[in-house]
Amino acid sequence: MQFIRVLVPVFAILMALPGQAAVVGNLYDEQLIVESQSRDALRQGAAKALERVFVRVSGRRQVRDNPVVAAALAEPEPYMTQFRYQRSKNIDGLDELVLKLSFSPRQVNSSLQSAGLPIWSANRPAVLVWLIADTTEGRQFVGADAPPAVLSALEAEAQRRGVFIQMPLFDLADSTNLSADQLWQMSVNDVREASARYSTPFVLMGRLSQFSSGQWVGSWAILQGDESSRLESDGLDEVAVLSAPIDYLADMQAATYSVSAGAGNSANTMIHVAGISDFSGYASLITYLEGLAVVQHANTVWLDKDQLIIELVLKDDMEKVKRFLSLDGRLLESAADANMPLPRPVRGYYQWAGNRL
Repeated sequence: MQFIRVLVPVFAILMALPGQAAVVGNLYDEQLIVESQSRDALRQGAAKALERVFVRVSGRRQVRDNPVVAAALAEPEPYMTQFRYQRSKNIDGLDELVLKLSFSPRQVNSSLQSAGLPIWSANRPAVLVWLIADTTEGRQFVGADAPPAVLSALEAEAQRRGVFIQMPLFDLADSTNLSADQLWQMSVNDVREASARYSTPFVLMGRLSQFSSGQWVGSWAILQGDESSRLESDGLDEVAVLSAPIDYLADMQAATYSVSAGAGNSANTMIHVAGISDFSGYASLITYLEGLAVVQHANTVWLDKDQLIIELVLKDDMEKVKRFLSLDGRLLESAADANMPLPRPVRGYYQWAGNRL
């Protein structure tokens, strides 16, 4: 039995170098253990894998009740682009047959739109994870000294929901900035200060305890800017106790960054962008804007030296565009220049900072 209890409402794995946003890979790929290579086993496995992809791409925990999704799960083969089998050994040394599948992003996205479900693009906020585990070996940082099973479970849960997690570097600066005792005491201020060097939009801090019965309990805090939320979880194994905070994070992020077809008023929006020094910068800007889930097209309507006016054809409203732009700092809001009138009215002024990712 697993439970989650929210104590304070929230507002609002990969070892990686510091950063604000990341591109989550393999959103449309999945793998699972199957009993055989029979056609029935392939069909059942493909249906289960496709459901996981729908969950990860939509940002919704429950999708199978939707009739469009249910129809896709009943006939998953047309969505498959490739599949293969691989023999491997599990942690107990036993042979397993792993089915690896890839699904068509176009068909998955089209079905989600037809189902009226949102699409959460691969450009997602990074989450810095400070986690300490209290086991028979003592209290240790996960990702540094703690047994690898906890980190593996954390990575698996993050992959299940498409949450980009970033572990600390655990270098001299980290050991100076945050001790195991400070994290165990769930000191939000200490963790916030230790996390400043990473500049991630979200921080997940937590402590795990394992009882002699094997039961796990966890206490968590999620930090976003100056806001924080707390929750607790428990479970019979590492995966069960970690699923609660990962689901909570994914639900919160998807609510902010996923895009539903027809969600906005579909009116075009003009923005002014400065800092475009050459064609390469221009091409990078247009590619970046059209790569945002909320932008359907980015069309240049005026150009003068290093600045231009771009017409954005949106799938949602401009406020959601601003949320995406805040993730990576590549297109920064700036002030209007009163001495330079523009030929078109614009909704915002921006400075292109280049390819920071």
